[in-house]
Formats: sequence, structure tokens, C-alpha cells
Amino acid sequence: MRKIWMIILRVTSVLLVVLSAYLMLTSNIQLRINNTHAMTKHIVREVVQDSDNTELGLATNFLEATGLEDELLKSFPKKYHLDLSYADLYKLSTKYDETGELTAKDFNLSSNNRLGQIVNQYIVKEINRQLKEDSREVYHVITIYRYSIFVVILIYLLAALLMIFGKYWASIPLSIATVGVFGILWYFTGEATNALQEQVYHGIFVNMTQGIWAGLIIGVLVALIWPILLKSLSKTIDRSEGIES
Repeated sequence: MRKIWMIILRVTSVLLVVLSAYLMLTSNIQLRINNTHAMTKHIVREVVQDSDNTELGLATNFLEATGLEDELLKSFPKKYHLDLSYADLYKLSTKYDETGELTAKDFNLSSNNRLGQIVNQYIVKEINRQLKEDSREVYHVITIYRYSIFVVILIYLLAALLMIFGKYWASIPLSIATVGVFGILWYFTGEATNALQEQVYHGIFVNMTQGIWAGLIIGVLVALIWPILLKSLSKTIDRSEGIES
């Protein structure tokens, strides 16, 4: 009966490792804008200031004076969010490494009117400009990031295999993989928030969703509890075998 409990422990732990890996790699980080109307007005004015087209400035002033600007803004949702997972970030880094730029389509940005297209183009332009300004560091980060996803998957697999074979130190690779992915995402969200607030609009925030936190908690708890339960069950089995002999 105790050996059955050992099998249950190993199978359950492996399933939890898989769940942690799945949540960490597929859960989203969320780009959130709480007031798209204010952001759109800000971006339109930035576009007009950067443009040499006087007609564009006159048209913008006309829309503002007649109140048509507010009517157009009603087509925008008041709040907006864009979800990207660790895997999506891998695709974006691969695309940028291959082409040297990103497009609105890469971020799933679309709009049914010209105003929305201007906003999307401005956001993507600023992202590409920031990437080009820090090109040396960006390509270094992209190289690390592109290989890290495969390394992380292999480390998770190593942790699962070690648990199948009942090794105490399976907690080490599990901790490294879980905390490592969380650290990368934490760094990315912080840097992305700072860059977007400085270059695009101060009301943009990039945060980790609950799935990532759940993956972190599961991974850390399993890493902590695994050696304790394994040691306890192993002692119980050894004791029972000693009594039987």
C-alpha cells in the first residue's frame, strides 16, 4: 500500500510540473490601457507635431472644434488590453530577428477607421524606433530569449524525469525553470512598461496575469514539498520492509 502511495506521489508531482510549465509558458502578460480616448488624443497630437503636413493639422483642429473627434473616439473601446504569452514573445523576437521590424499585424492590432490606423501605426513605429535605438542590446536579448525557451522546456523535462525515478534533487531544476521564466517575464514587463510610458503614453501598463502567478506558486510549492514527502514515504517504506523481514 505504501508503494502505491509512492507511485501516486511521483505521478501527481510530474503532473503538477507539467501544469506549472504549461501555465508559465502559455499564460499571458497583458498590455493594458485604461483610457484609450485620452491616449488616442495624445497620439494624434504627437503625429501632427511630427508631421510636416499642414493639411493634417488643419483637419485635426477642425475635428476638435466641431466635436467630430469625440464622435470618432466613440468607436474605440474605453479600455483596451493585448495579451501575449511567453510563446508569443518568442514568435515576436524571431520575427524581429529575421526582418528587423515589427508590424501592427504581429501585435494583432486592427482598426475599422483611419483614426485607429493612425494610432496603431504610431504605437508600432515607436516600438520599432526604441528597438533600433538599443539595437545591440536588443539583439543580444533576442538571442538569449530565443534559446532560453528550449532550455526551459528541457529543464522542466529533467525535473519530471528525476521525479519519475524518485530523485530528491528534482526540486533543483524545477526551481530553476520556474523562477527563471518568472524572472524573464518580470524583467520584460518592467522594461516594456517603462519604454511604452516614455515613448507612447503614460497610461500604458504591462502586467503579468494570474496564470503566471499560479504557475510560479505551483512550481515553487512542488519544489519545496517534493523532497519532504519523498523522504517521509521512503522512510515509511523502509521501516515496513524492515518489520516484514
